[in-house]
Amino acid sequence: MISGRVTNDTAVTALRVLSVGTSHTGVADRVEGLTVGRVATAAEGLDRISGGGRIDCVVCGSELPDMTGAEFVDRVRTLDIELPVVIVSEDDVTIADALAAGATDVVRSNGVVDDAVLRTRVRNAIRAHGRSETFEYAESLSSLRQDALEGAPLSTLFDDALSLVVSALGATRCGLFERRDREDSLVLRAGVGWDDDAIDSTRARPNSLAVAALGGNEVYTHEADGEVQTLAVGLSVGDEPWGALAAVAPDDAVFTEPDTTVLEDVARVLEPAIERRRRQRELKRYETIVETIDDGIYALDLDYRITEASDALCSMLGYDREDLVGLDARELIELDIDDIDCFADADDRNGQLVGSCEVEFTTENGTVPVETHYSVLSEPGEGEILGVVRDLSRHRQYEGTLTALNNSMHGLLRTESREEVSERIVDTASDVLDLPGVAVYLFDGTTGRLEPTSVSETMTSMVGDLPALDPSDGSLAWRAFVTGEELHSDDVRETDAVYNADTPFRSGLYVPLGEHGVLVAESTRTAAFSETTVELTDLLAASAEAALNRVERETQLRERDRELSDQNTRLTGLKQTNDIIRAIDRALVQADTREEIERAVCDRLATADNFAFAWIGTPGAEGTALEPRVWAGHERGYLDTVSLSLDEPTEPAARATVTREPAVVSQVTSGFRAEPWRRAALTNDYLSMLAVPLVHGDVLYGTLAVYADEQGAFDEMTRTVLSEAGETIANAINTVETQRTLLADRVTELELSIDEPDLFLRTLATHLGTRLVVDDIVNESGGASLVFLTAEDADAEALSSLADEFVTVERADVIAERDEGIRCELRLTGTTIASTLTDYGAITRELAADANGIRAVIELPYDADVREFVESIQATHPNTDLVARRNQTSSVQSERDVRAGVTERLTDRQYEVVRTAYASGFFEWPRDRTGQEVAASLDISQPTFNKHLRSAERKLFSMLLDD
Repeated sequence: MISGRVTNDTAVTALRVLSVGTSHTGVADRVEGLTVGRVATAAEGLDRISGGGRIDCVVCGSELPDMTGAEFVDRVRTLDIELPVVIVSEDDVTIADALAAGATDVVRSNGVVDDAVLRTRVRNAIRAHGRSETFEYAESLSSLRQDALEGAPLSTLFDDALSLVVSALGATRCGLFERRDREDSLVLRAGVGWDDDAIDSTRARPNSLAVAALGGNEVYTHEADGEVQTLAVGLSVGDEPWGALAAVAPDDAVFTEPDTTVLEDVARVLEPAIERRRRQRELKRYETIVETIDDGIYALDLDYRITEASDALCSMLGYDREDLVGLDARELIELDIDDIDCFADADDRNGQLVGSCEVEFTTENGTVPVETHYSVLSEPGEGEILGVVRDLSRHRQYEGTLTALNNSMHGLLRTESREEVSERIVDTASDVLDLPGVAVYLFDGTTGRLEPTSVSETMTSMVGDLPALDPSDGSLAWRAFVTGEELHSDDVRETDAVYNADTPFRSGLYVPLGEHGVLVAESTRTAAFSETTVELTDLLAASAEAALNRVERETQLRERDRELSDQNTRLTGLKQTNDIIRAIDRALVQADTREEIERAVCDRLATADNFAFAWIGTPGAEGTALEPRVWAGHERGYLDTVSLSLDEPTEPAARATVTREPAVVSQVTSGFRAEPWRRAALTNDYLSMLAVPLVHGDVLYGTLAVYADEQGAFDEMTRTVLSEAGETIANAINTVETQRTLLADRVTELELSIDEPDLFLRTLATHLGTRLVVDDIVNESGGASLVFLTAEDADAEALSSLADEFVTVERADVIAERDEGIRCELRLTGTTIASTLTDYGAITRELAADANGIRAVIELPYDADVREFVESIQATHPNTDLVARRNQTSSVQSERDVRAGVTERLTDRQYEVVRTAYASGFFEWPRDRTGQEVAASLDISQPTFNKHLRSAERKLFSMLLDD
């Protein structure tokens, strides 16, 4: 905006003359003290004049290239009626025309122009024009000064002042800048030559002329090429700099020394106007403060008579101002007049006598405790005393209420529950704060609602039982709780959030208690809650929130202690249970018969501290009742007393047998009159129990029932551990039963016909249109099975595509094509009829399937219950028939011994690898399958396959060759 080198040079700048035409362009050079600008044509001259640049005088000849001198003057007057124009002419006709057109003067040349004459005539023309401008300027300045004295608005004065400067100096821009104390910068307060949005937003640059002039008493100028182009003068109000007034000349004009006087004159007019306005604002501010504050303000003469009294003081004392003014102030104080001496009681603070005291003022309605602060404005004998009076009655009442509130809030430290905190809050709000209707709502996380926890008697008597609040109510109480912001309504009936339009209450105060709830206070009067009441209620609510936080923390700590104690108890019980399970596992490893397993399990459980009685039962021959096989612990005749019927099972062990799911009873005492088994259990001091079915695959080997003399003894962890133990026990029983078959000297051979249409092997044979003979089945650890079979008269391509035809078939590979059929390997998911037979303890010797059904030849121990076995198979496959039964003395005892020895020495993985390799034709010559193909079938790498195979071979050869 304003830039350039800053200087305080006040040298006069030469007057600016515009020479138009070529006839006498050199004549102006002989006029000293003039700066001449030249143009060749009248059109160029008119453009310069209309451009707004500073021109003090125009000199031209009577004949110009594009028009006559008179025509040029006539055109100039349409642009500037007062600009001095001097014509240089040689004939009288031209002179007359020029003067008629409005030329200021005409100089006759007669071919030669006298230098002195031309210089004098130009200066006279400029001086004559200056006198006219000076008169107009003086009038404008006088009008501005009068407006300032009459108190015209500052904005109007600023605009008029800038217009005066622009008019007098021909400035292109003129601005008034005000100093902003907070920003320590000059901001454009009013301006000519700026956009409207620049006002109050444009700042002077730190190195600008306006900043340089701030606080100075003289006009600052900025020169460029020896010509003054910018002026600035500082404005001061009092002893402080207020701002600066700056003006900028056009690009083709300069300022002269008289121009500096214009800026000084205008600045001196504005300064007192600004100062008067500032004093008026301060006086208005003080008057507003005096009339709006609650404290009374007074003025006394030196005889203590009241000379001035504010409305607040009159209201406080109950007097009209007419009655109060002139009254001796000492008569209003309940003290001996002779004891009052403001001068003696005052302190000298930096030469100013000030004092204060607390007294009782006598009013028309009694006495009022007040505190007054006063200042003596002069020495004794003259001047006056000014003071402020504050009513202490409300203050003392507030202190009393605050003390009572504090004592009551101390009681919150002893509360132990949310309900107790709520009751104390309501009592305190009603008794101490004297709130009419009070209630505390606490948030219930379970229901998601605010529940009324404690309600004052007044509230109950007026509205009865309060409802719970939820988001659908849209009430002020709910809104305050959700937003966490205090809400205050002077008339609840006029709000949109009132939940009962007929409520007797009018005003309400709703203060949130953090995340715990909300404190509600309501009154039958409108605008019943003062700022003091709201403040005290906030204090009470803050203490209540702190108390609720403390109670919540202590409750959480107590619950955590209980949880830790319960967890410790559970872990102790779990450790005992795990110890029992480990003992059972050791017993299972050592047991050789089913009876040994069942006895060991019951003995280990019954001897545990946390269990009283355990037994194992299996369905009887008729399948209608559960029959105990073995038990241990404090039986006390329980098994002879209760019904173990499987037709309508009520006892948990019978239910678990039927459902094949664990059954737990944590409290036997619950409903014991309706169920006889519970009465029998309570008679034996059984307070909780768990029944676990012993299931391996699809085979149920019985049910384990455990009883405890404590309620809830079977928590989730214990139930899980014992349920897993049930699977382990069933698996152990299956293993010993299978081993018994393998090692038996005499066996029972059964031939079975299974006519089930949905058995997969039959479905597969029907699909292929051939007879399938199962050569071997290898059960993998992941649950899948590798089934090796021979398909008579089958198509190899059809076998290979089985994985695309059946979801159960994950993979189908052809191993070799022989005369008896195609050998192939199927990887199947789910169970097969062979695995079902194995689960029931049978050894499958032959297994074949065709479209008519499945034929199986199996072996059982000689003493096995054939009927029970067949019925077990028929339970899952009803169309199973016993075709033949043969009791045989085993002719393959040595084979069984070798197989048992092999299974004992090989790991499960090694046995799986060897058996798969054998069934895959790995040991044939030539090989049906390579080691790489067998490894791929097992989803292992070839090095891993080789490792397992070599280890198994070493163990097998050691059995044959070692002594």
